[in-house]
Amino acid sequence: MGNTASHSTTTNSKKSENKSQHKDQIYEQIIGSLSKICTDDQFPLNIFRQKADISTHHRIIEIVSSPRLSDEFSSLIVQLYWNNRSNISRNDVTKLIHDCCVFDLKQVLSEHGSTVESNMIENNCFIALTNSIGTAENTQIDQEEFYRWVRVQFPTLFYCLELWLRKNATLTETTKESASNRTLMKMDNILNPTWIWLLTHQLPIVYLSADKTCTNLFDRMSSLLHGRMWDHLYNSHRDGASLNRFQHHIFGYKAALVMLFEISDGYLFCLCCDEEFKESPKYFGGIQTCLLQLKPVFKLILEGSHIIFMNTKLRSISTLGLCVGRDHGHTFLSIDEDFFNVKHINGEGRLVAIDVWGTGGKKSSEEQNDMRQWEERQVEKSKKVKRSYEEEEAVLNMAGIETRHAQDQF
Repeated sequence: MGNTASHSTTTNSKKSENKSQHKDQIYEQIIGSLSKICTDDQFPLNIFRQKADISTHHRIIEIVSSPRLSDEFSSLIVQLYWNNRSNISRNDVTKLIHDCCVFDLKQVLSEHGSTVESNMIENNCFIALTNSIGTAENTQIDQEEFYRWVRVQFPTLFYCLELWLRKNATLTETTKESASNRTLMKMDNILNPTWIWLLTHQLPIVYLSADKTCTNLFDRMSSLLHGRMWDHLYNSHRDGASLNRFQHHIFGYKAALVMLFEISDGYLFCLCCDEEFKESPKYFGGIQTCLLQLKPVFKLILEGSHIIFMNTKLRSISTLGLCVGRDHGHTFLSIDEDFFNVKHINGEGRLVAIDVWGTGGKKSSEEQNDMRQWEERQVEKSKKVKRSYEEEEAVLNMAGIETRHAQDQF
Protein backbone atom coordinates (compact mmCIF):
# COMPACT_ATOMS: atom_id res chain seq x y z
CA MET A 1 0.00 0.00 0.00
CA GLY A 2 2.89 2.33 0.82
CA ASN A 3 4.43 1.54 -2.55
CA THR A 4 1.14 2.43 -4.27
CA ALA A 5 1.00 5.84 -2.55
CA SER A 6 4.64 6.47 -3.39
CA HIS A 7 4.02 5.51 -7.04
CA SER A 8 0.99 7.85 -7.19
CA THR A 9 3.04 10.74 -5.75
CA THR A 10 5.83 10.10 -8.27
CA THR A 11 3.32 10.01 -11.15
CA ASN A 12 1.69 13.27 -10.06
CA SER A 13 5.11 14.85 -9.67
CA LYS A 14 6.07 13.85 -13.21
CA LYS A 15 2.77 15.19 -14.59
CA SER A 16 3.34 18.47 -12.81
CA GLU A 17 6.89 18.65 -14.11
CA ASN A 18 5.72 17.93 -17.67
CA LYS A 19 3.07 20.65 -17.43
CA SER A 20 5.66 23.11 -16.17
CA GLN A 21 8.04 22.23 -19.01
CA HIS A 22 5.17 22.62 -21.48
CA LYS A 23 4.41 26.12 -20.13
CA ASP A 24 8.11 27.01 -20.26
CA GLN A 25 8.17 26.07 -23.93
CA ILE A 26 5.08 28.18 -24.63
CA TYR A 27 6.61 31.04 -22.63
CA GLU A 28 9.80 30.97 -24.73
CA GLN A 29 7.72 30.81 -27.90
CA ILE A 30 5.75 33.88 -26.81
CA ILE A 31 8.98 35.81 -26.21
CA GLY A 32 10.28 34.72 -29.62
CA SER A 33 7.10 35.85 -31.40
CA LEU A 34 6.94 39.15 -29.53
CA SER A 35 10.60 39.87 -30.30
CA LYS A 36 9.67 40.09 -33.98
CA ILE A 37 7.13 42.85 -33.42
CA CYS A 38 8.33 44.72 -30.29
CA THR A 39 11.58 46.27 -29.09
CA ASP A 40 12.98 45.03 -25.76
CA ASP A 41 11.54 47.93 -23.74
CA GLN A 42 8.10 47.83 -25.38
CA PHE A 43 4.98 46.38 -23.86
CA PRO A 44 4.12 43.51 -23.90
CA LEU A 45 7.60 42.07 -24.59
CA ASN A 46 9.12 43.88 -21.60
CA ILE A 47 6.82 42.12 -19.10
CA PHE A 48 7.46 38.65 -20.53
CA ARG A 49 11.22 39.14 -20.25
CA GLN A 50 10.83 39.41 -16.45
CA LYS A 51 11.69 35.82 -15.59
CA ALA A 52 11.67 36.61 -11.86
CA ASP A 53 7.90 36.12 -11.84
CA ILE A 54 7.61 33.00 -13.98
CA SER A 55 4.66 31.70 -11.94
CA THR A 56 2.59 34.71 -13.07
CA HIS A 57 3.56 34.02 -16.68
CA HIS A 58 2.47 30.40 -16.22
CA ARG A 59 -0.86 31.58 -14.81
CA ILE A 60 -1.38 33.84 -17.85
CA ILE A 61 -0.69 30.86 -20.11
CA GLU A 62 -3.31 28.85 -18.20
CA ILE A 63 -5.85 31.65 -18.62
CA VAL A 64 -5.33 32.08 -22.36
CA SER A 65 -5.41 28.33 -22.84
CA SER A 66 -8.93 28.18 -21.37
CA PRO A 67 -11.98 28.81 -23.60
CA ARG A 68 -13.25 31.83 -21.66
CA LEU A 69 -11.93 35.36 -21.25
CA SER A 70 -11.01 36.11 -17.64
CA ASP A 71 -11.07 39.27 -15.53
CA GLU A 72 -7.91 37.96 -13.85
CA PHE A 73 -5.94 38.53 -17.06
CA SER A 74 -5.87 42.34 -16.75
CA SER A 75 -4.92 42.11 -13.08
CA LEU A 76 -1.91 39.89 -13.86
CA ILE A 77 -0.76 42.13 -16.73
CA VAL A 78 -0.87 45.20 -14.46
CA GLN A 79 0.99 43.28 -11.76
CA LEU A 80 3.76 42.34 -14.20
CA TYR A 81 4.10 45.87 -15.56
CA TRP A 82 4.48 47.35 -12.05
CA ASN A 83 7.07 44.60 -11.34
CA ASN A 84 7.04 44.85 -7.52
CA ARG A 85 7.17 48.67 -7.60
CA SER A 86 4.72 50.42 -5.29
CA ASN A 87 4.30 53.30 -7.76
CA ILE A 88 5.35 54.19 -11.28
CA SER A 89 5.56 57.61 -12.94
CA ARG A 90 2.81 59.06 -15.09
CA ASN A 91 5.24 58.95 -18.00
CA ASP A 92 5.55 55.18 -17.56
CA VAL A 93 1.75 54.86 -17.57
CA THR A 94 1.55 56.99 -20.73
CA LYS A 95 4.14 54.74 -22.33
CA LEU A 96 2.12 51.65 -21.39
CA ILE A 97 -1.03 53.07 -22.99
CA HIS A 98 0.98 54.15 -26.05
CA ASP A 99 2.44 50.65 -26.41
CA CYS A 100 -1.02 49.06 -26.06
CA CYS A 101 -2.28 51.22 -28.92
CA VAL A 102 0.74 50.49 -31.12
CA PHE A 103 0.50 46.75 -30.41
CA ASP A 104 -3.22 46.73 -31.30
CA LEU A 105 -2.67 48.72 -34.50
CA LYS A 106 0.21 46.46 -35.54
CA GLN A 107 -2.05 43.41 -35.28
CA VAL A 108 -4.88 45.05 -37.22
CA LEU A 109 -2.70 46.55 -39.95
CA SER A 110 -0.51 43.48 -40.46
CA GLU A 111 -3.67 41.54 -41.36
CA HIS A 112 -3.86 43.68 -44.48
CA GLY A 113 -0.19 44.08 -45.31
CA SER A 114 0.24 47.56 -43.72
CA THR A 115 2.57 48.82 -41.03
CA VAL A 116 2.27 51.44 -38.28
CA GLU A 117 3.74 54.77 -39.41
CA SER A 118 4.69 57.65 -37.13
CA ASN A 119 1.95 59.93 -38.53
CA MET A 120 -0.68 57.45 -37.31
CA ILE A 121 0.25 57.93 -33.65
CA GLU A 122 -0.97 60.93 -31.64
CA ASN A 123 0.68 61.13 -28.24
CA ASN A 124 -1.90 63.65 -26.98
CA CYS A 125 -4.37 60.76 -26.84
CA PHE A 126 -2.21 58.79 -24.41
CA ILE A 127 -1.43 61.85 -22.29
CA ALA A 128 -5.18 62.63 -22.12
CA LEU A 129 -5.91 59.10 -20.93
CA THR A 130 -3.17 59.28 -18.28
CA ASN A 131 -4.53 62.67 -17.18
CA SER A 132 -7.88 60.99 -16.47
CA ILE A 133 -6.31 58.74 -13.82
CA GLY A 134 -6.43 60.21 -10.33
CA THR A 135 -5.28 63.80 -9.98
CA ALA A 136 -2.69 65.36 -12.26
CA GLU A 137 -0.80 66.74 -9.23
CA ASN A 138 0.25 63.20 -8.29
CA THR A 139 3.32 62.42 -10.37
CA GLN A 140 3.15 58.72 -9.39
CA ILE A 141 0.37 56.17 -9.97
CA ASP A 142 0.08 53.05 -7.85
CA GLN A 143 -0.90 49.63 -9.16
CA GLU A 144 -4.34 49.44 -7.54
CA GLU A 145 -5.30 52.94 -8.70
CA PHE A 146 -4.43 52.07 -12.29
CA TYR A 147 -6.25 48.73 -12.14
CA ARG A 148 -9.39 50.44 -10.80
CA TRP A 149 -9.21 52.87 -13.74
CA VAL A 150 -8.85 49.98 -16.20
CA ARG A 151 -11.85 48.16 -14.73
CA VAL A 152 -14.10 51.22 -14.84
CA GLN A 153 -12.83 53.39 -17.70
CA PHE A 154 -10.97 51.06 -20.06
CA PRO A 155 -11.89 47.39 -19.46
CA THR A 156 -10.80 46.36 -22.98
CA LEU A 157 -7.31 47.93 -22.80
CA PHE A 158 -5.59 44.51 -22.91
CA TYR A 159 -8.25 42.78 -25.03
CA CYS A 160 -6.18 42.58 -28.25
CA LEU A 161 -3.18 41.27 -26.29
CA GLU A 162 -5.31 38.50 -24.84
CA LEU A 163 -6.58 37.60 -28.34
CA TRP A 164 -2.98 37.55 -29.61
CA LEU A 165 -1.84 35.31 -26.76
CA ARG A 166 -4.75 32.92 -27.33
CA LYS A 167 -3.62 32.61 -30.92
CA ASN A 168 0.10 32.28 -30.17
CA ALA A 169 0.21 30.46 -26.80
CA THR A 170 0.31 27.06 -28.44
CA LEU A 171 3.10 24.76 -29.54
CA THR A 172 1.25 23.74 -32.67
CA GLU A 173 2.47 25.43 -35.84
CA THR A 174 0.08 28.22 -36.78
CA THR A 175 -0.63 28.79 -40.44
CA LYS A 176 0.34 32.28 -41.53
CA GLU A 177 -2.61 33.93 -43.20
CA SER A 178 -1.90 35.83 -46.40
CA ALA A 179 -2.37 39.56 -45.97
CA SER A 180 -5.28 41.05 -47.87
CA ASN A 181 -4.54 44.49 -49.24
CA ARG A 182 -7.13 47.05 -48.21
CA THR A 183 -6.87 50.81 -48.54
CA LEU A 184 -6.05 52.52 -45.27
CA MET A 185 -7.95 55.66 -44.27
CA LYS A 186 -6.49 59.04 -45.25
CA MET A 187 -4.33 60.83 -42.72
CA ASP A 188 -5.58 64.39 -43.33
CA ASN A 189 -8.52 64.25 -40.89
CA ILE A 190 -8.92 64.91 -37.17
CA LEU A 191 -9.86 61.24 -36.92
CA ASN A 192 -6.66 59.24 -37.26
CA PRO A 193 -5.72 55.64 -36.31
CA THR A 194 -4.95 56.63 -32.70
CA TRP A 195 -8.39 58.15 -32.14
CA ILE A 196 -10.00 55.21 -33.96
CA TRP A 197 -8.20 52.90 -31.53
CA LEU A 198 -9.62 54.85 -28.58
CA LEU A 199 -13.16 55.26 -29.94
CA THR A 200 -13.41 51.58 -30.88
CA HIS A 201 -12.75 50.75 -27.24
CA GLN A 202 -15.04 53.46 -25.82
CA LEU A 203 -18.11 54.06 -28.01
CA PRO A 204 -21.47 52.28 -27.57
CA ILE A 205 -22.02 49.43 -30.03
CA VAL A 206 -24.70 51.40 -31.93
CA TYR A 207 -21.86 53.41 -33.54
CA LEU A 208 -19.82 50.29 -34.39
CA SER A 209 -22.34 47.86 -35.83
CA ALA A 210 -22.75 48.85 -39.50
CA ASP A 211 -20.24 46.27 -40.75
CA LYS A 212 -22.05 42.99 -40.09
CA THR A 213 -18.91 40.94 -40.79
CA CYS A 214 -17.33 42.17 -37.53
CA THR A 215 -17.53 39.76 -34.61
CA ASN A 216 -15.25 41.47 -32.07
CA LEU A 217 -13.43 44.66 -31.16
CA PHE A 218 -10.42 43.70 -33.30
CA ASP A 219 -12.63 43.35 -36.41
CA ARG A 220 -14.39 46.64 -35.75
CA MET A 221 -11.08 48.48 -35.42
CA SER A 222 -9.93 47.00 -38.71
CA SER A 223 -13.18 47.95 -40.44
CA LEU A 224 -12.89 51.57 -39.26
CA LEU A 225 -9.22 51.87 -40.22
CA HIS A 226 -9.92 50.60 -43.73
CA GLY A 227 -13.03 52.72 -44.34
CA ARG A 228 -15.58 49.91 -44.42
CA MET A 229 -17.78 50.95 -41.49
CA TRP A 230 -18.04 54.75 -41.39
CA ASP A 231 -18.63 57.28 -44.19
CA HIS A 232 -16.73 60.56 -44.08
CA LEU A 233 -19.60 63.00 -44.53
CA TYR A 234 -17.91 66.31 -43.74
CA ASN A 235 -14.43 67.73 -43.30
CA SER A 236 -14.35 71.48 -42.68
CA HIS A 237 -10.92 71.85 -44.35
CA ARG A 238 -12.06 69.95 -47.44
CA ASP A 239 -15.70 71.01 -47.68
CA GLY A 240 -15.65 74.55 -46.31
CA ALA A 241 -15.87 75.80 -42.73
CA SER A 242 -19.36 77.24 -42.39
CA LEU A 243 -22.75 76.40 -40.94
CA ASN A 244 -24.22 76.11 -44.44
CA ARG A 245 -21.63 73.55 -45.57
CA PHE A 246 -21.97 71.62 -42.30
CA GLN A 247 -25.74 71.35 -42.76
CA HIS A 248 -25.49 70.51 -46.46
CA HIS A 249 -23.22 67.53 -45.84
CA ILE A 250 -24.86 65.96 -42.79
CA PHE A 251 -28.57 66.79 -42.99
CA GLY A 252 -30.64 64.01 -44.52
CA TYR A 253 -28.33 61.30 -43.17
CA LYS A 254 -30.79 59.07 -41.32
CA ALA A 255 -28.40 57.21 -39.01
CA ALA A 256 -26.04 57.78 -36.08
CA LEU A 257 -23.21 60.31 -36.42
CA VAL A 258 -19.81 60.81 -34.81
CA MET A 259 -18.59 64.43 -34.84
CA LEU A 260 -15.20 65.75 -33.79
CA PHE A 261 -14.74 69.44 -32.92
CA GLU A 262 -11.18 70.76 -32.56
CA ILE A 263 -10.92 74.01 -30.57
CA SER A 264 -8.09 76.57 -30.72
CA ASP A 265 -7.46 76.33 -26.95
CA GLY A 266 -6.25 72.72 -27.24
CA TYR A 267 -9.52 70.91 -26.53
CA LEU A 268 -10.98 68.18 -28.71
CA PHE A 269 -14.59 67.06 -28.28
CA CYS A 270 -16.45 64.11 -29.78
CA LEU A 271 -20.24 64.40 -30.07
CA CYS A 272 -22.04 61.14 -30.86
CA CYS A 273 -25.68 61.38 -31.92
CA ASP A 274 -27.61 58.12 -32.27
CA GLU A 275 -30.32 59.54 -34.54
CA GLU A 276 -30.68 61.83 -37.56
CA PHE A 277 -29.15 65.27 -37.02
CA LYS A 278 -31.57 68.13 -37.58
CA GLU A 279 -32.66 71.67 -36.94
CA SER A 280 -35.22 71.59 -34.16
CA PRO A 281 -36.90 73.92 -31.64
CA LYS A 282 -36.51 71.11 -29.09
CA TYR A 283 -33.56 69.12 -27.74
CA PHE A 284 -33.03 65.80 -29.53
CA GLY A 285 -30.86 62.67 -29.38
CA GLY A 286 -31.54 59.11 -28.18
CA ILE A 287 -30.36 57.35 -25.03
CA GLN A 288 -26.92 56.53 -26.50
CA THR A 289 -26.12 60.11 -27.46
CA CYS A 290 -22.99 61.32 -25.68
CA LEU A 291 -20.37 64.05 -25.51
CA LEU A 292 -16.76 63.00 -24.91
CA GLN A 293 -13.78 65.22 -24.22
CA LEU A 294 -10.84 63.56 -25.97
CA LYS A 295 -8.09 65.98 -24.89
CA PRO A 296 -6.36 67.39 -22.89
CA VAL A 297 -8.07 65.07 -20.37
CA PHE A 298 -10.14 62.16 -21.63
CA LYS A 299 -13.57 62.05 -19.99
CA LEU A 300 -17.24 61.42 -20.62
CA ILE A 301 -18.91 64.83 -20.25
CA LEU A 302 -22.58 64.00 -20.82
CA GLU A 303 -24.75 61.15 -22.05
CA GLY A 304 -28.43 60.39 -22.50
CA SER A 305 -31.41 61.49 -24.54
CA HIS A 306 -32.36 65.04 -25.54
CA ILE A 307 -28.99 66.73 -25.05
CA ILE A 308 -28.49 68.28 -28.53
CA PHE A 309 -30.09 71.54 -29.66
CA MET A 310 -29.58 73.19 -33.04
CA ASN A 311 -31.28 76.46 -33.97
CA THR A 312 -30.12 78.68 -36.83
CA LYS A 313 -33.39 80.47 -37.60
CA LEU A 314 -35.36 81.74 -34.62
CA ARG A 315 -33.73 84.18 -32.21
CA SER A 316 -36.91 84.19 -30.15
CA ILE A 317 -36.25 80.60 -28.99
CA SER A 318 -32.60 80.98 -27.98
CA THR A 319 -29.27 82.20 -29.24
CA LEU A 320 -28.44 80.73 -32.63
CA GLY A 321 -26.04 77.84 -33.17
CA LEU A 322 -25.39 74.33 -31.87
CA CYS A 323 -25.59 73.50 -28.16
CA VAL A 324 -25.01 70.35 -26.13
CA GLY A 325 -26.46 70.23 -22.63
CA ARG A 326 -29.50 69.43 -20.51
CA ASP A 327 -31.16 72.79 -21.19
CA HIS A 328 -30.23 76.34 -22.21
CA GLY A 329 -29.11 77.08 -18.67
CA HIS A 330 -26.79 74.07 -18.44
CA THR A 331 -24.75 73.94 -21.65
CA PHE A 332 -21.47 72.01 -21.86
CA LEU A 333 -20.56 72.88 -25.45
CA SER A 334 -21.95 75.66 -27.64
CA ILE A 335 -20.97 76.82 -31.13
CA ASP A 336 -22.25 80.14 -32.45
CA GLU A 337 -24.36 80.70 -35.58
CA ASP A 338 -21.27 81.41 -37.70
CA PHE A 339 -19.66 78.15 -36.59
CA PHE A 340 -16.61 80.11 -35.49
CA ASN A 341 -16.72 80.84 -31.74
CA VAL A 342 -16.98 78.03 -29.21
CA LYS A 343 -17.71 77.99 -25.49
CA HIS A 344 -17.24 74.84 -23.42
CA ILE A 345 -17.14 73.77 -19.80
CA ASN A 346 -13.44 74.63 -19.44
CA GLY A 347 -13.12 77.80 -21.52
CA GLU A 348 -13.62 79.15 -25.01
CA GLY A 349 -11.87 79.49 -28.34
CA ARG A 350 -12.46 79.39 -32.05
CA LEU A 351 -13.45 76.35 -34.06
CA VAL A 352 -10.32 75.05 -35.82
CA ALA A 353 -11.75 72.00 -37.59
CA ILE A 354 -14.76 69.66 -37.76
CA ASP A 355 -14.89 66.02 -38.83
CA VAL A 356 -18.26 64.26 -39.22
CA TRP A 357 -18.60 60.53 -39.83
CA GLY A 358 -21.78 58.64 -40.62
CA THR A 359 -22.00 55.26 -38.91
CA GLY A 360 -25.01 53.78 -40.73
CA GLY A 361 -23.08 52.01 -43.47
CA LYS A 362 -23.60 51.91 -47.23
CA LYS A 363 -27.41 51.96 -47.12
CA SER A 364 -27.63 55.22 -45.13
CA SER A 365 -25.09 56.90 -47.39
CA GLU A 366 -26.95 55.83 -50.53
CA GLU A 367 -30.27 57.08 -49.15
CA GLN A 368 -28.74 60.47 -48.40
CA ASN A 369 -27.24 60.69 -51.91
CA ASP A 370 -30.59 59.68 -53.50
CA MET A 371 -32.36 62.44 -51.57
CA ARG A 372 -29.78 65.03 -52.64
CA GLN A 373 -30.09 64.03 -56.29
CA TRP A 374 -33.88 64.26 -56.10
CA GLU A 375 -33.65 67.72 -54.55
CA GLU A 376 -31.23 68.86 -57.28
CA ARG A 377 -33.59 67.58 -59.98
CA GLN A 378 -36.49 69.45 -58.40
CA VAL A 379 -34.47 72.67 -58.35
CA GLU A 380 -33.55 72.20 -62.03
CA LYS A 381 -37.21 71.60 -62.93
CA SER A 382 -38.23 74.74 -61.11
CA LYS A 383 -35.89 76.74 -63.34
CA LYS A 384 -37.55 75.42 -66.51
CA VAL A 385 -41.23 75.31 -65.54
CA LYS A 386 -43.17 78.48 -64.92
CA ARG A 387 -44.81 78.17 -61.50
CA SER A 388 -46.81 80.32 -59.19
CA TYR A 389 -44.99 82.03 -56.33
CA GLU A 390 -46.36 79.48 -53.85
CA GLU A 391 -45.19 76.51 -56.00
CA GLU A 392 -41.71 77.97 -56.43
CA GLU A 393 -41.50 78.56 -52.70
CA ALA A 394 -42.56 74.96 -51.89
CA VAL A 395 -39.90 73.47 -54.21
CA LEU A 396 -37.18 75.68 -52.75
CA ASN A 397 -38.18 74.70 -49.23
CA MET A 398 -37.98 70.99 -50.11
CA ALA A 399 -34.46 71.57 -51.45
CA GLY A 400 -33.43 73.11 -48.15
CA ILE A 401 -33.37 76.68 -49.45
CA GLU A 402 -34.88 78.96 -46.82
CA THR A 403 -37.75 81.27 -47.77
CA ARG A 404 -39.70 83.89 -45.86
CA HIS A 405 -42.76 81.64 -45.63
CA ALA A 406 -40.67 78.74 -44.25
CA GLN A 407 -39.26 81.05 -41.57
CA ASP A 408 -42.76 82.08 -40.53
CA GLN A 409 -43.84 78.44 -40.26
CA PHE A 410 -40.81 77.48 -38.22
